[in-house]
Order: sequence, then C-alpha cells, then structure tokens
Amino acid sequence: MNISLKQKQTLKLSLKLWLPILQAPIQELDTLFKEYSYSNPFVECQSHFESSGSWGGEEDNKRAFIENSSIYQESLYDKIEREIDSELFPTTKSQQVAHEILFFISNEGYFEGDVEKIAIQCNTTKEFVENIRQRFAYIEPYGVGAKDMVESFLFQLNSMNIDSQLDSFMRVIIKNIKNIDKYHTHHLFGEAKELLKRFNSPPAVNYLGDMPYVIPDFFVDIEEDIKIRINNDYYPDIIVAQPFQNGNMEVKEKIKEAKDLVNLLELRKATLYKLVLTIVEKQLNFFLGSELKPLTMAQVAHELGFEESTISRAVSNKYIKCERGTFALRSFFTNAVSKDLSSSEIKNYITSLIENENHAQPLTDQELVDKVMQRYGMNMVRRTITKYRKLLDIPSSKERTRIYKMQGG
Repeated sequence: MNISLKQKQTLKLSLKLWLPILQAPIQELDTLFKEYSYSNPFVECQSHFESSGSWGGEEDNKRAFIENSSIYQESLYDKIEREIDSELFPTTKSQQVAHEILFFISNEGYFEGDVEKIAIQCNTTKEFVENIRQRFAYIEPYGVGAKDMVESFLFQLNSMNIDSQLDSFMRVIIKNIKNIDKYHTHHLFGEAKELLKRFNSPPAVNYLGDMPYVIPDFFVDIEEDIKIRINNDYYPDIIVAQPFQNGNMEVKEKIKEAKDLVNLLELRKATLYKLVLTIVEKQLNFFLGSELKPLTMAQVAHELGFEESTISRAVSNKYIKCERGTFALRSFFTNAVSKDLSSSEIKNYITSLIENENHAQPLTDQELVDKVMQRYGMNMVRRTITKYRKLLDIPSSKERTRIYKMQGG
C-alpha cells in the first residue's frame, strides 16, 4: 500500500480527477467511474455487485447493495465538510478555522464553541475566527453555524431572493421575533409571516432523523497485530480498453486519462489505508476499549506529508467497522482538554454518570462539573459541561426529572 513516485506524479497531473475520487463515498465509486466511462471510450467500468462471480452468486447481496445505496443519506457533518472545501474558504488557515468551528456545531446545527479559544487553538485572532463563522451563512444547510435561532434565521434569510424592502422588514421582525405581533399592522406583515414558515428551526432539522445507512470502507481487527482490510466489494474494476493504432492527439489524451483513472483508484486505496493505519495506531486505546486521545487533522497531515485540506477530503463520508461498531473517520479527531485528555473521554464519562444517576435526584450540571474535576484532577467551568451535555442531546436535570416521573421512576 505504499504511494509510489509514479502515483505521486499521476496525482500532480490529474488533480481534477483525483479530488472527486478521494472524496466520494465508497458506494458512489461505481457511479462516478461509470460517468467517466461515458465520456472516455477507453474506460471500461465493471461493477462487482453486477457480477455473480464477485459476489459468490448471492442475489441477496446484490439486492442489499442496491437497497443500501438508495437509502444512503449524507450526514450533516459530511455535508458541511464538503462545503468547507468551497471557494468561501480559499486558504489553509480559513479551512483550518472552519473545521474547528465545525467541531463545535451541535446536531441541531448551532455553534456552541468559544471564538476566543478557537483563535488561540488556530493561532489567529478572534476577529478572523468570527469572520469565518459568519461565512457559514452562505453554506448549506442554510442557518448552520449560527449561535441561536435569531442568527440562524438571519443566515437563512441571506439565501432567499426577495426584494430589499421585504428583506429589511424581515431583519427587523427576526431580531424582535418574541414581540412579532406588534408589527401586525405593517403592510408586509402577512408576507413576512408566510416567509418565516419556510425557515428551519433548528437549522439542521432535516438531519435529525435516524442515522443514515453507512457502508464501511475498512474493517479493523485488533488481535496480536493490527489487521486492516479494505472493503473491495464496493470498488469497481477499471479496465483500459486496447487502443487501436491512431496518432490522433485527442485519442492519446483519452488513453492517458484512462490509465490515470486506474492509478488514481489504486492511489485512493493506498492513501486511505495509510490514513486509517495512522488513525488506528494513534487511537489504539480506543480500539482496545478505552477512550479517544486528542488528535487533529493537522497532526495526521504532517505525519503523512499531505495538506490538511487533503486529509479533510479523505475522511469525508468514510467509515470503519471494528469490534466496537461502525464509526466515521472524522469522529477519531478530537480536541484536547488537557495534554492527554480528549473532550470525547469527558463526554463518555458524563454519559455514564447520567445513565447511572438517581432518578429521584438527577445530577445537575454543577454536580457533573464537580465529578469531572474530581476524576481528572483539573479545573473546568460549568458552561463547558453544559455544552457537552447539549452536544450529547442529554436534557437538563429538570427535564430529566420530568421524564423519569413520566416513565414511572
């Protein structure tokens, strides 16, 4: 799985082909290469799931592939990651900050981080971080990255093509949405209320359903050695058709492109293998049943000799399956609370505390803070624990009291 010099040269010459191949979810590779074959007569794409030999002649497997592919839905975080690669974030620094902001976006789509701390983490100014956060107003799903409902509505308003008078009125009533009825005599009030019905609250409401079906790119087994197996069943076979004798320059370019596609598909496998191996080695304790350690994309990018933006593309929509379950590659990157303590470990500890709490007296956020500080010997403020609790979709102690009573204990 070494990345050869020849493959690196192919990569430099074929970036337009390479990036979509690297970033595509495994179940979309077949469609992607079939599209290439439609425009290049020298590319033959053979799908494993269409060949009874590759699937052992099991019709159920073929049917499962088709069904699974049809219900796959891109996750909120993968969607935003793809948007971060757009021209809205053209520099390495802007993408670094955008990814740090993404880490603090809740399942509902709201930003729950600290701009000043992100600035320190990324070695920049809080003004720059806030500028990058404001750019989230122009990415989909519209409204994500906002701090609250009001700002989310303002973000969503930016995506609407309405006249300037209605736009100005909408901004007024959004900022005063708790007292919206006082504007009922305004001639645009009815139109504004209808427009408000089109807003999503929370902004990521369309992503709050059941988890989408995912297909793992790799299988990881930790025994005496680390065993990593690629999911080859979902990789098409790309064959370069035998060219006929022709000195036409366009024909030569198509043949070269066909050969590049073969190399780039192998390069995807090699790149992802090295990435997964590095993640497994860095997070070995997790695979052995412990907690995640602090790990950033910048660290992995430096170790593998890639740009951080390349690592971001590589982890997008990629999953591994191990004894503990199926996990998104992006979930193995977690911020450091202290030198050897990740936020993931604290979240898991909070979850275990609440799972085992006294239903008659649920733990308050302050009590959770006290227990976390006692366990890890560190200082922490209550708002941090509150943020973690919300990220875990755990109700407050008062709400949990109500839920326990409804459940009869």
